[in-house]
Amino acid sequence: MATTAAALVLRGRRRTALRLEGRVVVLRRPTEELRIPVEAMAAVRAEGRAVEIELLGGAEPVVYRLEGVSEAGAAAFGQTVARLLPEPDGDAEPVDGPSLVDVRLLPGRNRGWHASGRRTLTAVAALFYAGLVAAVGVFGGGGQVAALLGGSVALYAGCFMVYAGARANVDDWRLKRRGITVVAQFSHYTNKRRVYTYATATGQSHTYQTAGSGTDPIEVTYDPARPGDARAGVSLLNTLIMVFLLAIPAFVAVMGILLVAHVVAAL
Repeated sequence: MATTAAALVLRGRRRTALRLEGRVVVLRRPTEELRIPVEAMAAVRAEGRAVEIELLGGAEPVVYRLEGVSEAGAAAFGQTVARLLPEPDGDAEPVDGPSLVDVRLLPGRNRGWHASGRRTLTAVAALFYAGLVAAVGVFGGGGQVAALLGGSVALYAGCFMVYAGARANVDDWRLKRRGITVVAQFSHYTNKRRVYTYATATGQSHTYQTAGSGTDPIEVTYDPARPGDARAGVSLLNTLIMVFLLAIPAFVAVMGILLVAHVVAAL
């Protein structure tokens, strides 16, 4: 009697999920959905609260990883999918696993809060801030209002620059830790930017844009989990310089906090 695999679902961090549908594992991310047939898999591993799926073929292994699931769920998922993997056949032609993966982009910006929730939060914050400005104007006068607005601008600008710089640092660290460096060839100019093309270890072609001039080949580092995400000049020195430069917007943000706190305390 034929057996049917359980329709298992694992939900991980950052709105990611793995779902088993027959002989296909569906990996859902905030912006895309990947359908991975078991014929494309070399191995499935459960490591504590994480599950890894390694694909067949390629000079460098392509591994999809889902983190933040329960240990029991990860173990059950790994065992179930492992039973579905075909037996190795030394006489068969090598399988190019990445070419069997079907990638579907999800419509809209399916990430973070829902759009309605963001709009509601923005409206509430705007009303609260307008009420604060009105209260400062009534009880503190025009000088206090100017101080509040100046502190708010400094706080927003400083926090935004710190966030942008920290995010770039995290991306550089992630690529430095698990990225693959390849040579990208110049393709063409567009809107005063240079466009390069590079091929991944699995043969996929992607583009990388950068400012400046010249047509010499450059080295770019890409993330195997997201081959279209690449950076040039990823180094520890660049990361240290960025960390040092973050001290300036951090100081601006702190000054903004102190100025806003002083105005509010004066009420």
